[in-house]
Amino acid sequence: MSYLTTSLLIGFLSLDTTIAFQVLLSQPLFACPLIGWALGNPQLGFEIGVILQLLWISIIPVGAISFPEGNIASMIVAAIVIYFDHLGYPNIIFTLAILMGILASYVGDRLTVLDRKFNGYLLEVALSAAEAANLRKIVLVDFLSIAFYFFLMFGFTFVMLNVADFCIQALMPVFNDMLDQKLQFVKPAVFGIGFAFTGKLFYQILVKKSTHR
Repeated sequence: MSYLTTSLLIGFLSLDTTIAFQVLLSQPLFACPLIGWALGNPQLGFEIGVILQLLWISIIPVGAISFPEGNIASMIVAAIVIYFDHLGYPNIIFTLAILMGILASYVGDRLTVLDRKFNGYLLEVALSAAEAANLRKIVLVDFLSIAFYFFLMFGFTFVMLNVADFCIQALMPVFNDMLDQKLQFVKPAVFGIGFAFTGKLFYQILVKKSTHR
């Protein structure tokens, strides 16, 4: 499966984040195994999905709040890890993928802000069309909004996968078993951080419930 096809899949799944569907399909727990299945390794996709779901679970994309795009980042991380799993350096690849994912989450945040600005313009067009009772134009504006976000995330994912490919190929000469062994703590550490975030979230929910009794 090429980077282009994978980017199209991630672009489609990203629509579920806020702009369409919203059936949790874009959550790492579901999206990463789907990507793993498409790339021929659903088990590894599920493993990455569980780890990153814990990491991003406390981020809720509602309202006008600006937030790191954890869902998009998780899908990119899963794709990178699975694409380069054949190299035989799982800890090195996971570490690099996580670093790329952190970058992707914050760049994705800026792209989401850009999308909101574009939608603000489309809203004015839609309101004008509504005043003129132009249903066709309203539907067109709606589809344009969805298409813009899809191509934005598709293009972003395609760039990120190619950047990851370039970086990994450039760093290949320094890959070795000793370095891979030294980085074996990274995956448990990310899991532990995610577990701590999840525990904090549940603690806050329990405290909030107890104060409302």
